[in-house]
Formats: sequence, C-alpha cells, structure tokens
Amino acid sequence: MLSATFMDYAMPRADAFPAFTTEISEVPSTTNPLGLRGGGEGGTTPALGAVVNAIVDALAELGVEHVELPATPERVWSAIRAARGTRTGAQDSPMSRI
Repeated sequence: MLSATFMDYAMPRADAFPAFTTEISEVPSTTNPLGLRGGGEGGTTPALGAVVNAIVDALAELGVEHVELPATPERVWSAIRAARGTRTGAQDSPMSRI
C-alpha cells in the first residue's frame, strides 16, 4: 500500500469503475427438479470444514479423530464417549440434563 494511513487512502468510487454490461444466461440445472442452481453458497462452504476441524482439534487430546456431521451436541458427546471406549446412551447425554 502506498498510502501512509487510511486517512490518505483513496477509496474507490463508482465513477472509478469501467463501464460494463450485464448479461443473463439462463441454463436450467438438470440435477435439480426445479431447474435451479445455487448462486451465493460459495462463500459459506469452507466455514463448515473450518468449524468441524476446530471441534476435532479441540477434542484431539481426548482421542477424538472424527465427528459426524452435522456436529450436534449429541454427536460431539458420542465422539468423546467413543474415544474413551465407553458406551453411549441417552442417560449419558449432556442434553438429557436439560
């Protein structure tokens, strides 16, 4: 960055953009019964892997190597119990105490 501070930084404005045109190309999906395609999901896809990896990393010292998705409290608790080699059951669940 060539600016000394953000006060010196020239923020881009609408008149700095080149002219462009928008084209719509509708190609229905053959794998969806409604013919729809996803549009904005691309930015959220990595979040799931990051969260699950964080859960597994946090539980690694307990011997947990995998948590089934979705990582509900029940599944996390089951993974901990399985890593300890103990039997899981409804009475052992943290959710049963609520």
